Amino acid sequence: MYYIIETERFLKEPEVKEKRRYPRLHFDCIRAYLPGKEKPYDVLDISLKGCFIAMEDPPPPGTILPLELELPGVGRIPVRALVMHQGGLEPRGAGVLILEIEGELHHVYAKFLKALQIIHEARQLYDKIMSSR
Repeated sequence: MYYIIETERFLKEPEVKEKRRYPRLHFDCIRAYLPGKEKPYDVLDISLKGCFIAMEDPPPPGTILPLELELPGVGRIPVRALVMHQGGLEPRGAGVLILEIEGELHHVYAKFLKALQIIHEARQLYDKIMSSR
């Protein structure tokens, strides 16, 4: 069973305004698994309502994708997503809008993104401290 993901704001607003409603986070270890594909795809950025999946031959905009997002330290989250755009030459891929997350797993997904935001803030603080040495 699928539930529509909640649209509450779980993350802080980005400092720089952009078209996206939720901030994108970059984390190197998130993977996307598509049915019928042997190997996972790298997720280059992720937000509460979407992500960018690196792939050589992305599906056209308007395509509905059933996929699983593998969250490091957590597990795989079944997702239904809509391809919004295809990426350019480097990196090539698909920007997708998350339509649904299976069952109560949308809570797990939102908490994972909160944790990523905290890791991002810790890294910024670390960089600031190290650059002032």
